[in-house]
Amino acid sequence: MEAALRIIVRDGPGAVTLRSVVAEAKASHGSVAYYFGSREDLVRETLIHIADRNIKALEEAWVDIEKNATDPATVAAMIARHSTRRMVEDRGMGITIIELHLASARYEALRPALREWGRAYTQIASKTLLRLGSKRPEADAALLVGIVNGHVVSQLALPKKNFEHDVLRPSLEEFLSAIQAKPKK
Repeated sequence: MEAALRIIVRDGPGAVTLRSVVAEAKASHGSVAYYFGSREDLVRETLIHIADRNIKALEEAWVDIEKNATDPATVAAMIARHSTRRMVEDRGMGITIIELHLASARYEALRPALREWGRAYTQIASKTLLRLGSKRPEADAALLVGIVNGHVVSQLALPKKNFEHDVLRPSLEEFLSAIQAKPKK
């Protein structure tokens, strides 16, 4: 699976084949075929593996984020720090996440795993968004993920100095402050 991840970062998920993974991992074709069956199964298992790693990391980070759930500036700063570490400073992880999303757009068999990943993120963020005043925490969680992913794609493609402080954090703070400023009915 680590070999598949290296190929995805370097060449994209379309380059992942049983043969390319065998060559990258210096493994036998029989062992790779035995454990993964097909190219599609290998890419799906890689997506699930990356999703699980990122869900766990977000759950761990969110324990501290939740403690500050009524302060949009602090929550924005903490989400920006976590996201920058996970997807910009770890450039390979950022590219892998984006590539697996794109692969899901091409291959329907990957979509259930991607949906579960999204549901987990929504579940993690919803309580905080509710405490900020969200009337639609699931929709706001999707917007939150979209803001982060959109900025990360831009940063990976066209890096800017001070990305976290000057780009990501202000966008998140504006979004979270708008949630908090909505009149409560």
